[in-house]
Amino acid sequence: MLLLFRLDAAAVVLPHPDKVATGGEDAWFARGSTFGVFDGVGGWAEQGIDPGLFSRALAVETAREVAGIEGAEAAEEDLARALDTARSRVTAVGTCTACLVHLSASGSLTALNLGDSGFRLLRPSRVSPPHRLAVTLRSREQQHRFNCPFQLGVGSGDSAADGAVYSGVVRAGDLLLLVTDGVTDNLSERQICEALAGPLARGEPARSLAAALAASAHEASLQPGRSSPFAAAAQNAGLSHSGGKPDDVTVLCVRVLDGS
Repeated sequence: MLLLFRLDAAAVVLPHPDKVATGGEDAWFARGSTFGVFDGVGGWAEQGIDPGLFSRALAVETAREVAGIEGAEAAEEDLARALDTARSRVTAVGTCTACLVHLSASGSLTALNLGDSGFRLLRPSRVSPPHRLAVTLRSREQQHRFNCPFQLGVGSGDSAADGAVYSGVVRAGDLLLLVTDGVTDNLSERQICEALAGPLARGEPARSLAAALAASAHEASLQPGRSSPFAAAAQNAGLSHSGGKPDDVTVLCVRVLDGS
């Protein structure tokens, strides 16, 4: 069978500086051509509960559930069903956001996003300047109010059916990013593309691209005097915040390569 695409996928996680010992509260999985990122809601730590236990358990269970759609043309209800079933099997206490993306063998993209993690599909420009990236498909944050995202878990009224669904088409050369809000709270889309342009121009693999973006987001999160998307959102909500937002940073990068 002729393969239209090959996938080079890798993830990098940089925990919040205060959460290095526990590995942070983010989680991710890559199962064939289905990918997911999860962000544990930090408020549970105030009750003595590690939020990462729930997000990691949900990632494991979701990875098991999506095995049934591997290689298929997944519909949005397939991802929602997998996420809901996985949630029912998690016994840990907590809540988390979730973003799932499935790529079919024909190049179709199906995604489900609940909360303020998310994905970006980036495409290199075919004109000058070379390796300039443009966002061709993106998810949008879902918030009940400022800094309170939609979430799955104990005490939450949200379910997978409340997530936003997306569809698109990928082609060789595209970059698919799944990220937690440690990235999008600290870097604009322009800055995300700039962080990836150099490694992409050098032909570096997905792991190097993920590492470059994670490092840029982590560095930005620790700069108190810079402008950031989180600071702008806080201001729009009538709150005062300057600088980046220290947080766990997770980047799952998928390079879509020519199958030949």
